[in-house]
Amino acid sequence: MKKIFLIAILISIFTCAVFAENQELAIQKDESKWSDMTYTTAPVMKILESKECYVVIYQKKYAGTATVTIPKAWNNYKKDTPRKLKFRNINNPGASFITVVKKNDEFHRVILSCPMKKNNSLWGVIANNLNVEGADKETLEELDI
Repeated sequence: MKKIFLIAILISIFTCAVFAENQELAIQKDESKWSDMTYTTAPVMKILESKECYVVIYQKKYAGTATVTIPKAWNNYKKDTPRKLKFRNINNPGASFITVVKKNDEFHRVILSCPMKKNNSLWGVIANNLNVEGADKETLEELDI
């Protein structure tokens, strides 16, 4: 009985292998379903808040840090226009990151994934008397990664 069962299993495995060899496993990619949106992410080291903007200090890919200025006005709701700034709440400040989304290679929105409580060590404050350059810009420049 064991021999018959073993032979039946071996025949079924061999048959499956033969039929699987004949089928084409490559999936054809349909370019009409591809998205025109791309994104870039970078780990966030510190977010400094001023009266008019956020200054995000992020880590470059290989070495060093860079900064980017994001106006607070991008988070305000305006009828018939999407928000350019979105926050996502996460618990771990060490896992914070910034995402820049582009549509047709043009800036679409920036997403900050970070703890939303301002008493966290990730958040900082810029003095009110300092004037931050780029607090009134319309698009975000390319991240220096």
